[in-house]
Amino acid sequence: MSTGRRVAFASAALLLVGAVSAGSAQARSAAQARYPGGLVTYSIEFSNPQEKDDNNLPEPYGKVYVTDGGLRQTTLWEHPDLDINTPTVPRYPEAGYTHRYADHLITEVCAFVGEDDTGYNADDVLAQGCEPFHGPGAYTIPGPNGEVTITVYHIG
Repeated sequence: MSTGRRVAFASAALLLVGAVSAGSAQARSAAQARYPGGLVTYSIEFSNPQEKDDNNLPEPYGKVYVTDGGLRQTTLWEHPDLDINTPTVPRYPEAGYTHRYADHLITEVCAFVGEDDTGYNADDVLAQGCEPFHGPGAYTIPGPNGEVTITVYHIG
């Protein structure tokens, strides 16, 4: 390949890389502009198919939140592990939906939730991780022993 062709090829490659980078930045910017935060209307469901206690309902503990992917987050639900005194909560709130105000961009929905099995066996893990936020809808975050579904009804 001649030097002229190599230079032309390298120039074209750099042009393409620049266009892809600019397109990605514009897409990220457009997504962030659509979900700048505000009043988040939501509900949460906790599922543990392995639950085998007196009522077969989960006793979840941990944290569910929305984040900007960096340092800022807004907690949607949080409860400590109280061992045998961890309350049974299959859904939060029990009926309908609730609100929290997020004063930051929302790029992810996260859940790190355990489930108390004190007196029966080792605690279960219902959810571990985050899902990219794409607007109102259901976000199911799995764990080894179950899952947590956060339904976002509205933002604004």
